Amino acid sequence: MVKAHEFEFINSMSIRIGIVDDQKKIRDNLETRFSFFDGIDVVMLAQNGKDAIKQLKSMKKDSIPTVLLMDIEMPVMDGVETTRIIKKDFPDIDIMMQTVFEDEENIFKSIQAGASGYLLKDDPIDKYVIAIEEMVDGGAPISSSVALKLLQYMRETNAAASAGSEDFSLTSRELDILKGIVDDLTEFQIGDQLFISPHTVRTHIKNIYKKLHVHTRASAVKIALQNRLV
Repeated sequence: MVKAHEFEFINSMSIRIGIVDDQKKIRDNLETRFSFFDGIDVVMLAQNGKDAIKQLKSMKKDSIPTVLLMDIEMPVMDGVETTRIIKKDFPDIDIMMQTVFEDEENIFKSIQAGASGYLLKDDPIDKYVIAIEEMVDGGAPISSSVALKLLQYMRETNAAASAGSEDFSLTSRELDILKGIVDDLTEFQIGDQLFISPHTVRTHIKNIYKKLHVHTRASAVKIALQNRLV
């Protein structure tokens, strides 16, 4: 069975877009840039998740956006929670997450909430249009850099899950440095506390990452807390 928005796209070559972002400048900028493309019609601008849901509920069925461009970090209601609610109440709307951050955890949460694609805000507008058209055709477009981040996150999450109560064989010095990482201290701050140079701290951090099978601070903190290493 063909969805209503698919039928309209095939016949009118028009894709209705809704933009959900707490920054007015970004909303207006996207609306202006989309106006140069035939077949793209911006029909909704919302400043946060609650605003978006309110507008959708008040719109006529044939004017509801085909695609929503959803910011992740917003006050009142963030993009992940908004996506979860909208996909429940409006399952035919395709949602493209957009952010300035390559945040692995939020990428994963967004996909779990029902998002169909993920772009960075600094991606060029023609890439947006191509991704939107691909999404409407049933695809799941994700920026290559975002895809790499997601793959890395999944690998590290799986490694953490399989590690369980594994003995990572961290030295007492490495445990001290790991505690500094968990406390969100810089390399210089950790060095000052332990009376060692930042270069030595960096060397220890590389060894810690290797033993924990991670590549980022966030992943190291996650495994440290999950396994009660500090």
